[in-house]
Amino acid sequence: MPTPTDFLDQGQHALASAEWDTARESFERALEQQPSPEAHDGLGLALWWLNDIRASHHQRTLAFQQFKKSGDTKRAAMIAMWLAREQVFLSGNVNAMKGWFARAERLLADEPRGVEHAWFQLLRASLLASPQDLENIAQETLGDAHAFHEDDLETMALAFSGIARVTLGHVEQGMADLDEAMTAALGGGVNLTTVSETFCLLLSACDIAGDLGRTEQWCRTAREYAEQNHFPFLAATCRETYGGLLTALGRWNDAEQELSEAIRAFEQGHYALRVQAVIKLADLRVWQGRLEEAEALLAGLEDLGASTLPMARLAYTRGDYTSARAILTQALDSANGLTLDQAPLLRLLVDVSLATNDIDAATLRVAQLEELANASNSEVLRANADLARGQILRAQRNADAAHYFSSALYRLNAFDQSLLAARARFEMAQLTRDNDRAAALTWARAALASFERLGAKQDAARVSEFLRSIGAPPRAVTRSTADLTIREREVLNLLAHGLSNREIAERLVVSPKTVEHHVTQILSKLGARSRAEAAAFAARMDL
Repeated sequence: MPTPTDFLDQGQHALASAEWDTARESFERALEQQPSPEAHDGLGLALWWLNDIRASHHQRTLAFQQFKKSGDTKRAAMIAMWLAREQVFLSGNVNAMKGWFARAERLLADEPRGVEHAWFQLLRASLLASPQDLENIAQETLGDAHAFHEDDLETMALAFSGIARVTLGHVEQGMADLDEAMTAALGGGVNLTTVSETFCLLLSACDIAGDLGRTEQWCRTAREYAEQNHFPFLAATCRETYGGLLTALGRWNDAEQELSEAIRAFEQGHYALRVQAVIKLADLRVWQGRLEEAEALLAGLEDLGASTLPMARLAYTRGDYTSARAILTQALDSANGLTLDQAPLLRLLVDVSLATNDIDAATLRVAQLEELANASNSEVLRANADLARGQILRAQRNADAAHYFSSALYRLNAFDQSLLAARARFEMAQLTRDNDRAAALTWARAALASFERLGAKQDAARVSEFLRSIGAPPRAVTRSTADLTIREREVLNLLAHGLSNREIAERLVVSPKTVEHHVTQILSKLGARSRAEAAAFAARMDL
């Protein structure tokens, strides 16, 4: 008959092999026979991987208490550090996080310096230190990792050094650290928690750096790894990151699916991480013009730093430039120095400043944006900076604006159907409006094609109005019935057959007022200006 030790060994082997259900069963059977801190600890880890987060915390807390009581202060301290970080990921409870770190520090105070002290220094810095301090501590920890021959510690120190450097704008150095950390993580010899967290830090760094190509590549790799090893946490994080990437590219239907899946995955466990996905979904809703939904998603999250961008974008889109400016400047002015993660805030603040004809403020912010973009080596961020500089020059009626718009499009060669590229084309259309109508027409129609394809209805409406203003109605554009309800499809079909609202009402046994409402919705969703245009579209689609 297997002994408690046998079950503990089986559980540890299962954890190392990503066999989470087997690990849980083994540790539970060990506890049935003989309760021990090792069994509680192993069960807590297995439950964490199975996304039963609160039960996981309960088991690891029991392990902490029992290790502490038995005098194994080092193992108790390591669990306390883990629980400290989990307080933030679970519920954003910073005070609880600080409390657990304090308990770990107290336990280690009388111990001779060892690897646990190095872990404490690094993990606390990962949540509480500035990017510059985190970089310094991570580099110091690398020396400890080599001295103690700790591969996991070395990998995590490299990963934290990498994201700190990327945030500071030292992208080449930071990505080199992260590449080395990822090589170590995937090369074996480190535990699966280290692999998962290294992936997450790398994806976050790619997101901050605006490296869309690298983000997509690593998201694909991480998702494959997560599926092979049953990593629900990593899979959800990948979806969240990838959803942000797809939003930036204008692939909004795909972005919505990824972010919604991430939210569902985090619902059972880490609330704070779920909130990050919700905030990204809110930003997507603003881009889509679904402003009431965005506002509802952001309600109660206004105090979180991650909500700054979508809240400001929501105000800007509604024409409330005073609020948008206040939100952005407050976030930028309260920061300790200029960091790369502020680039999207600067970019939006340029738009806000231009909307209020504050050229001096726009010029100041675009200079900061250019500084960050040049440090990042990201073609997408540089394209953003070029576009912003061109907008300022166009507002000043400076012909050099064309150079910056062209530069932005050149940098976006790999993303020529993105929302950003479409914006650059529309800027060129507006720039050439007065002296080269043919060029303006060509640029505007190209922009319109992109906006329509991406579903950017507000931008498409602006281009359509521009085309009408120069005496050239917008060309027929590709539309889709994907947004129509079943009833709206029925109404459109009857409308295409020439039926009046009253005749449609009689056919569907509803009131003419209801049909009028459906027709209004159909015209809005299809971007059609008349019943005849909607009917022509329906005929082409053979509805």
